[in-house]
Parts: sequence; C-alpha cells; structure tokens
Amino acid sequence: MRGRGRRRFYGRKGGKRKKSKKFPAKSSSQNPGSSGEPTPKKAKYEDLVVEDESSSSENEGEISSYQQLICTLEKPTNEKPIESDEEEDLIEEEDEDFDDADVGEDEVIDEETSEGNELEEIDLGDEDGKNSEDDSDDDGDALNEVDDDESDKDENDENDLESGEEDGGQEHHKDEDNVEENSDPFYARLWHDIGEKKAETISKGKTVCQSDTKWSNLGCLVTSSLCEENVAVKLTKEKDPSNLHIRKRISDHLDRANEEFMLDKSGDIFSPLQRELFSIMNTYKDLFYPERSHTVLDEVRHVYCLHVLNHVVKCRALVLKHNSLLSQQAIDPDSDKIRDQGLTRPRVLIVVPFREAAFQIVNLFIKMLLPAEKEQVSHRKRFTREYGPTGEAPSKIQRPDDWEVTFAGNVDDHFRIGMAITRKSIRLYTDFYSSDIIIASPLGLRTIIGVEGEKGRDFDFLSSIDILVFDQTDVFHMQNWEHVQHLMEHMHLQPKQSHDVDFSRVHEWTINGWSKLYRQTLSFSRVITPEMKSIFNKYCFNYAGKVMVNNPVISGSICQIATALPQVFQRIECDSYVQLPEKRFNYFISKVLPHFRDKVMAGTMIFVPSYFDYVRLRNHFRKEEIKFAQICEYTKQSNISRARIYFYEKSRPLMLYTERFHFFRRYRIKGIRHIIFYQLPMYPHLYSELCNMITTGVGIDNSCTVLYSKYDVHRLAGVVGANRCSHMLAAEKNVHMFVTGEES
Repeated sequence: MRGRGRRRFYGRKGGKRKKSKKFPAKSSSQNPGSSGEPTPKKAKYEDLVVEDESSSSENEGEISSYQQLICTLEKPTNEKPIESDEEEDLIEEEDEDFDDADVGEDEVIDEETSEGNELEEIDLGDEDGKNSEDDSDDDGDALNEVDDDESDKDENDENDLESGEEDGGQEHHKDEDNVEENSDPFYARLWHDIGEKKAETISKGKTVCQSDTKWSNLGCLVTSSLCEENVAVKLTKEKDPSNLHIRKRISDHLDRANEEFMLDKSGDIFSPLQRELFSIMNTYKDLFYPERSHTVLDEVRHVYCLHVLNHVVKCRALVLKHNSLLSQQAIDPDSDKIRDQGLTRPRVLIVVPFREAAFQIVNLFIKMLLPAEKEQVSHRKRFTREYGPTGEAPSKIQRPDDWEVTFAGNVDDHFRIGMAITRKSIRLYTDFYSSDIIIASPLGLRTIIGVEGEKGRDFDFLSSIDILVFDQTDVFHMQNWEHVQHLMEHMHLQPKQSHDVDFSRVHEWTINGWSKLYRQTLSFSRVITPEMKSIFNKYCFNYAGKVMVNNPVISGSICQIATALPQVFQRIECDSYVQLPEKRFNYFISKVLPHFRDKVMAGTMIFVPSYFDYVRLRNHFRKEEIKFAQICEYTKQSNISRARIYFYEKSRPLMLYTERFHFFRRYRIKGIRHIIFYQLPMYPHLYSELCNMITTGVGIDNSCTVLYSKYDVHRLAGVVGANRCSHMLAAEKNVHMFVTGEES
C-alpha cells in the first residue's frame, strides 16, 4: 500500500474523473472533539465599497455587517447560489464515482506524490481539522459499498427517479405541484408574508390569543399566538404518507425505520403518541413537550427526525427545481418565486446532550432516507468509531432504568457534526456552511460560538436555522444551562460574512430580519422548569403559534415512598426571587440546622440541588467547625468512598450531597436516618428514591425536612401533586406534615 495520505478514487467508467471545483476548505477545529465546523472566509471589502467612497483600506475593514449586506445588495453579483447546479452536479458525479469505485491498494494514491495530478480532492470535513492516521484506513470505506454487479440500467433508472420525482426535476407535473403547494404547510410557511405591522406585534412577545385543547395521548394542550393568526391545531387522521405531505423518498422506508412503534394490522405508520406529535410539528408551530420519559425516548426521537428530514428534503427539492428552471431560462431570475434560501445553508440544528443521542439520530436518518441494500454514507466507519459504543464493560452497580437509558453508549458531551443530504447519499463531517443539518451538544456549540473578543469565534451558521430541536432538555440543566442561553442569544444574528450567498435567492423575510419569526422550536424534556419556560417565552417568536403540553400532576412522587416516614414541609416567605438564596440560607442556619447538631441526630443527609448553595453551606460548616462529609459532582472517587465510610460509621454526623452528583452517579448511600431537602430536586422521582434509602427499624427515629417557597411550584407539584401544592402555597400556616408508608 503506497502511502497513508488522503485517498483518491478512479471510477471504472471513464478513467480519471474530470477536474472539478473544490468544496470550500474546512477550517481547523477550535477544540478537540469538534467536527464539521464553519469555515471563516475573508470578507472582500473591495467588492462591497460604493464607487463614490474613497476611504483607505483601514477604514474599509471597519465596515459594519449591515453595510456589507446593503452594499452587496446594491452591487450585482455573479456569484453562484449556495446550492447551485454546479455543486449538485459535482455531488452527483462524485457519488457515481464512489458507487463504481473498486477500491484496492493499487488505486490508492499518496497525497504527497500526486500534486501534479489533475484530479482535485473533495474535502469532506475532518473533526480535528486535519487528517488523522486512523482516517486514512477508513477512507476506503467512505461510502458503504454496493454490489459491483449492478447493471448500468438499474443505476440509470435510479438517477432518473432521483432527478425527476424526488428532487423537483421536470418530470413533476405542474398540476401535482400546485396541489402540493396549496395544501402543504411547508409551502404555506415558505410563501407567507407577515408584513411589517404584524412583525412588530410578534416581536413584542405578548400573547394575543390562547386556547386549550385535550387530546387522548398528549393530554391538555395550551395553544397560544403572538399575533392574530389562527391558533387552532387539529389532529390529523390521515394514514397515507402522501396526504401527510411526507416525501416519497422518505415514506418508502418508514415501515423499516418506525417498525417497532407501528401498531399491528392498523395500517398506520405512527403510534398514537407519534401521530399527535406529528400533527403539531407538521403545522410548523413551536412545541414544548415536558413529559418525555425514558420509556418514550425513542418514540419521540423517531417522529421529530421524520419531520426534520422531510423539511430538509423538501428544501433541497425546491432549490434544485428552481436551479433547473433558471438554467433553462424558464423563469425570471428577478422573480420572488425563486427565493428559496437563507443567508447560510444550514436549515436544522439539533441539540442533544451526549454523542450516543447523535449516533442514534444519524442512524435513524439513514434508515428513513436510504434503502437498506444501498446505504451510501460518507465516513460511516469513522462516525461509528467516534460516536458509537465505547466498548466499556457495563457497571456491576445496579441502577434505575431511567439512568441506564440516559447514560447508555457514548456519553461524551463535547461534539458537533455537520451533515449534508444529497440525491443518493448522506454526507457526514461536512463543513457547517455546506451542511443541511447540524447535530451538536450545548458545550460543543459554546466552544465555537465563543465570547466577545475571542479569536476564531463564529456563529454565522445560526443565522438561517428553520427548525431548532432541543432533545432531553432536562439533561442540559445537569450540564450547564448557561450554554443553552448563550446559544439562543446568538440565533438569527446578522452574519459577519456573505458566505457566497446569492441574495436574489434569499427569502424576503430573511432579508427583512424576520428569520426568528419563522423558526420552529421543538423542545422535549422529562420535567418542566422556570428556565425552560423562560427560553420558550423569551426567544420563541414563531408567527404560527406555540403549543405547550400542560398536564397537572395528580399524585406526585410522594406516593412512591415505601417507608413509614414523617415528612415536614416548611415554607419560606419571600417576595423576590433574587432574595430567595439569602432567605433560604438564613432560614436553614437559624431554624433547621440547630435541631440536627445533637449527636442523636447523626446520619443526617443534607440534599442540595444548587452547587452554589452547596459551596455556601460547606464554607459555613467549616467556619462553625461542624463535622461533616461532602460529596459533589467534582469530588474525586477516593474522597467519595472515604466520605461514604465516614457517614456510615457516624464519625461524620452530617453529609452535604448534591443533586448533580446523584443524577450522574446514582449511588445508594447507606446510613441515612434523617434527610433535609435544602431545596426540592428538579426530578420529582429523586425525592422518593432518596427517601426510600433511609435506614428504618425498631428503635430508629427517622425524619424528612423539606424547605420550599412559592418559586418552587413546579418542583413541589411534582412531589406532592398539583392540588396539594396549590393548598400548601395558599394556606396561612407555613408548616405541613405528611406521613407515608402507613396503612389507611
């Protein structure tokens, strides 16, 4: 085998491939573990300066992004569109060569020894910004091989199908296109002009109208709108994918992709839950679903992946159709009907907490889009190696089912990857500005977005996102919620560079700065928190409206406590959320802690959800010389074991214990006799789980003390139920007691 550089391929049909234009070169990664990152391009200010201006080169560099956009619009441009015919033809030509390539050792050419070759390579993007030695071994498997014995006739038939029916070629009948465009919500959104007056109303963020609906699976739906648009949402009963406006390219593979959730003999491609979720998503309304438990994790993932992929395929088909019409001069180049693109190419951003989730999503896209016998995916082996199972032996510690599902597979939380959808394949590790879909973690996005003044930061790829998906949003709280806020602050900002955009093809509402008013946001979480509602209300301005699933908790997790345990709930009076941390601390050290200083109260665990409160209590205990053990998410394993022994043997009567540690490690702590919830946990089931750890027996006193305020309404309702929560917050007395585990 000659060399270990990048490989180039020669097809069997015509010897060398025709020299073609390179894709934009990919920038080096800013941090280890990143992938498919955007490529900063030098702004050509000399093309943007108006003729009458005679400013120096130094002043030219100070032109604002807005002036760049205006100047570019005033100056006729001959730049090709973001997704031009040339690029698509190049992709098709490359796919054909990959399909026919018989990869062997004799056909691998070392990069260093082939500089004079006319064949130029196509950079598919690299996660580390450079080719690793391992990648050279996998490039031969860049696309999953298909049977070499396939006839030319079959290949030509497939090309005709792809270019004609699926990608908006001329074989589409005009009547069929008109019917689809008149009924499909995708086209209704695309061509809808909200107007300046309505845009100003929506930007204020005030709910104009609201309605409540109840469905059999989702339950209570609260539908609201920021303008006078119709907020009603209807449950579709259509079973034919074409009537649901699902592209045939996808619907042909739905039976295989969604087989585990389809009801037997029903003829329905959806489960009842999926049907209700898709009925909302397909209207392009925002959706907040806070009941995504570990039992329906995959079921929900399948339906939003279908919606996302359907949107991207339609966008690609429309662009290629307009490219064809323009090349044949069958449509006016200045017509508004060809406005089908944003300022940058990425249309969908999916934010997930771990690599395992990204691995499942990409594999689901492959199942939905590509036939099983011919899955053409670039860098499939590399992707499996970096995002697939780590090969580590499973832990011998028995943990709850929800933990096993959440932390299955690769749980690295620093990643980002771009992917492009072509006519016959899926490309992974593409440059962000050549990608249709970006999948990333909050940390992976934060490191590329950066902060003000940081060199190499880039967020232009967020300027034209059509669909934003947050999956497992509750896990983001356990990682770092500030990364989510930072992301939302950089959505749909004015790009700093043009990125070779053809402004004659850009949506009118994008040029007007209304992209955020057309963005659909989908958020799936296990619980609801004030921070999630704040993101949903502060950063989501979808003109089509919002839908939030809002089902009251009936019994709460307190009913899952098996031990006979008296639980005392003490309300903290506070008029301001800003003052709550100080009020809670003073209440604890003055009215709660003194009762647990006695030796007979040894074995007391103090559960603290916030790390900042944990540090404050730890410093106070040290100052008062109180003996205590401590375990948090940053504690070393040796110190964890030592603290557990000290606590069990009662040599340290108190233990400080954080929610994040329990969420990630889920240890069973022995020796608990009393437990104090400095604040209720975000996950209601953790309350009953910790209470069931308490050691009980004859002659052993047990107790549970809970501190809460009116700002903990969601946490309190999850523990005691919605009705009891309302009563406890409205009652005159501040102390309430519950006893569980006793026979009535």
